[in-house]
Amino acid sequence: MIFNAGDLATWRRPGGVMFREDVRHWPGRVRELAQTFTDIIVFGEGGPYNQGVLSQAQTLGARIWVLENGYFRPDWITLERNGVNGSSALPRSAEGYPMPGPELPVTRPVGKILPHHVFNISFYHAVQPFGWAAFPHYRHPYTVSPWRQFLGHIRRYFGLATRPKRSCDADVIQARGPFYIACLQREGDAQLLRYSSYADNMAFLAEVMGSFARHAPKECRLVVKNHPLDPGLSDLAHMTRCLAVERGLGDRVDFIDGGNLAQLCRASRGMVVNNSSAALSALGFRTPVKVMGDAFFDFEGLTDQQPLDGFWSAPVAADPKLFTAFRAHVIARSQINGNYHEPRAMRSTAGLIADAFALRV
Repeated sequence: MIFNAGDLATWRRPGGVMFREDVRHWPGRVRELAQTFTDIIVFGEGGPYNQGVLSQAQTLGARIWVLENGYFRPDWITLERNGVNGSSALPRSAEGYPMPGPELPVTRPVGKILPHHVFNISFYHAVQPFGWAAFPHYRHPYTVSPWRQFLGHIRRYFGLATRPKRSCDADVIQARGPFYIACLQREGDAQLLRYSSYADNMAFLAEVMGSFARHAPKECRLVVKNHPLDPGLSDLAHMTRCLAVERGLGDRVDFIDGGNLAQLCRASRGMVVNNSSAALSALGFRTPVKVMGDAFFDFEGLTDQQPLDGFWSAPVAADPKLFTAFRAHVIARSQINGNYHEPRAMRSTAGLIADAFALRV
């Protein structure tokens, strides 16, 4: 389906079906399409067009698939029926992941992704304004215009490329004292809006910092890590400093934009997330994780189940055997080795996705 100029520019082949009507007519069009297609595929859950499909998933004749970024990154992508993340059909208890788990397939590393990802996102947003006349009723899923996002991604990417890496170095951060990590999510992302009680990242941080100020050991610090695909439209570093000062934490909070997640996890005492998949990386490094939102991996034995106030003093790490089985089962049921953006990985990824459509139920 072609909804905007970004879709038109990236499709580059015949057969695309235009949708130029008001978005209110989209659910009815989906019902028509479902009568003539076996499968309908959406990328992610955000926005009115994807929700126009997913809200009817149980009643449509076609199978509904959701593609998303991988739960275990960077070498995996996600493919599930009817929903992902907080809507995933994966089990939410240790009993759903019996040991030993299935044998893991041979994994092909996909290489460096971020430059390709930033370019593709930026290009997609950049061309959309040129199609306003052709797609006058298109409604993008973000609160900020595509053109501003394009400029924000480009500015932030080049800013990070020229910024000294020392401020994000795990050894440098650890030298200041023991620390916890709080991971932000992409502002406006469906995982933040749909699967949490927080309106935005700052609401999440306000609760985390308030608890940290009252209950964390005085020698501990809090490292706030920005999302790698944040479009850079808000000064999150300044907003973080303001929240820290308000809660008496001015000298105990660091904001970092970048950094090696694996090294940060190994060096930290624990990680707090809304429902970010960064938590799954942390669990793999035996880093205790506290989940504040709705996540399929938030259950006894994997994440810390005590209230946040207790997490700072006595964080509980995952059972390593359970995590190993959990990871193997999740990969077998929902993950595909590949990537959407690295040019050398895209063809093999497409083939594996097609195979999964044929084999998975």
